[in-house]
Amino acid sequence: MPKKEKKEKKEKKKRFDLKATVKNNAYALSFITRSAPSVLVVTLAVTLMSAVNSFLSSAYLYNYALNSLQRGAKVREILPMLLFIFLFSVAMQVIQKLADLYCDLKNQKITAYINDMMYKKAVEVELGCFEDPKFYDSFVVASSYAANCAFNVMGSLSRFLYVIANVAAVGTLVLTIDPIFIPLSCVPLVATLLFGKKRNNAYYEAYMEKRRATRKKDYVRRTFYLSDFSKEMRLTRMYKVMYGKMKESVDELKITSKKYGRKFMLFRFLYYFVNYQVVYFGSVILAAFKTIVKKTMLIGDCFVVINSLTTVAEDIDSVGKLTMDLSQNSMYVEEIKKFLEYEPKIPEDENAPLAPAPLELELKELTFRYPNAASDTLAKVSFRIKKGEKIAIVGHNGAGKSTLAKLLQRFYDPDSGEILLNGENIKTLRLSSYRRLFGTVFQDYGLFSATVAENVMLRGNLTDGEKEIAREALRKSDILDKVNSLPKGIDTPVTREFHEDGAVFSGGEAQKIAIARIYAMNPEIVIMDEPTSALDPIAEYKMYENMFEACKDKTVIFISHRLSSATMADRIYLFEEGKICEEGSHSQLLALGGKYSEMWHKQADSYLDTKEVGEDD
Repeated sequence: MPKKEKKEKKEKKKRFDLKATVKNNAYALSFITRSAPSVLVVTLAVTLMSAVNSFLSSAYLYNYALNSLQRGAKVREILPMLLFIFLFSVAMQVIQKLADLYCDLKNQKITAYINDMMYKKAVEVELGCFEDPKFYDSFVVASSYAANCAFNVMGSLSRFLYVIANVAAVGTLVLTIDPIFIPLSCVPLVATLLFGKKRNNAYYEAYMEKRRATRKKDYVRRTFYLSDFSKEMRLTRMYKVMYGKMKESVDELKITSKKYGRKFMLFRFLYYFVNYQVVYFGSVILAAFKTIVKKTMLIGDCFVVINSLTTVAEDIDSVGKLTMDLSQNSMYVEEIKKFLEYEPKIPEDENAPLAPAPLELELKELTFRYPNAASDTLAKVSFRIKKGEKIAIVGHNGAGKSTLAKLLQRFYDPDSGEILLNGENIKTLRLSSYRRLFGTVFQDYGLFSATVAENVMLRGNLTDGEKEIAREALRKSDILDKVNSLPKGIDTPVTREFHEDGAVFSGGEAQKIAIARIYAMNPEIVIMDEPTSALDPIAEYKMYENMFEACKDKTVIFISHRLSSATMADRIYLFEEGKICEEGSHSQLLALGGKYSEMWHKQADSYLDTKEVGEDD
């Protein structure tokens, strides 16, 4: 047998390991016991009472009432028991509703606790994880099913307790009537034990195969309603490409459904045949024979057997199904554990020393390649940045400029080489402390559906003093007048996703809000990755003028493929194919007459041509 098939067989066997199933489901249940243990206690207590109520108001009530009347008892003699069962049932309804209300309130706390764990881990893991499809799949499962898995375990445990109590009570009653009916009720359990594992294996495999297609379908759906894509979808034929991808995902789902459909149909048929053909009709024929022909059963006993045996059979069958459900749930919990127990490659070490105020950053022989990439994105990059220097990293798109910014902030670690802060390797410093040195405007920055002030300060519950800092930052980025004109000023929500009166900003305006974050943070090192791509030349010049004025004593690293801003830098590094091909000041590089000079003149000529055309118009 090939190694791959052996591995797959081993994996399938592992999925139904009893010890792993118990361990994984206990892990999921611990989310509830740690966040709101009273919910589990209340749920199990009410479940036990519900089982007692079900037995009393169905099997026992009919057995007691019909048999008593057949034996000649008066109505008034059986009335007290009937009244007790009625009152118990009413009380149980009230208790159930109160318990549901209590658990609904507590469930929000449990969900918040689980989400908090998920989100903390999502922030903790390194950026590269989100570019790994396998890890991203685990994250999708973890974030989507973590709360469900915990509630599923509690639900299964509750159902298991209900079944055990109900089967014990009804089974004891049926046993006292005639033991011959007990084996009949056990038939579904045997069927479940024989076919349950195969059924759950098929369900899990089908889910895993559908997951990729479902993600693709969800992505296509987003492109039709998110504003990010709205203009292109209306002005181009891209919507047809998306239709094609939707069709692909639907076809993949159809293939999976077709692949497993016959199996699912067979499992459902077996369940129906065993429960309703074998058990129900078998119990009807046997009970009727004993009551009418043999006359060895009372009418109440006959009614209980016919009415209860199928229920008992379903309950016994559900024990096997619950075991299989827990086994299936365990598979999802395995993905959740994998995500939550993932050890970040760039961890936060609370015992590591705090990052010092930077005097100098040094890059030594930095080399980095993205997973599965054909070549290095950065190759043996070395240079120093002194405190207060203004450094420009320039070059064509794809030259490795943004990757350098990510390495500087330890979103990734280099494959070889090191980054030193004041002579110390940044890996030896506390991660959060080191990252707090930086204030960054990313090329793919994002505005959140929160207030303008919260978008600037990047936190909530702002004090009046913090709002004043946000106003000053917006003033420096030349967007305060626009913000002040909004209905609620800096308290105006951004986007209209949740607020009808939310503000919608143009690309340039949004970029200015992102730039305002730098002024508000007052970091030691400023990194600006293509910060002016949405700004016109005048706004760009003003932005840099304000930035350099505000950051006189700060280190500034700005990354751009537009060279107009590079004239303000103390030093310029021209990147090409992940390497530094030229370095120096603007005047030095122009005098060199190399690639920088060529790029500068091309961009200058292009700008002048555009200006002249505009003037002729």
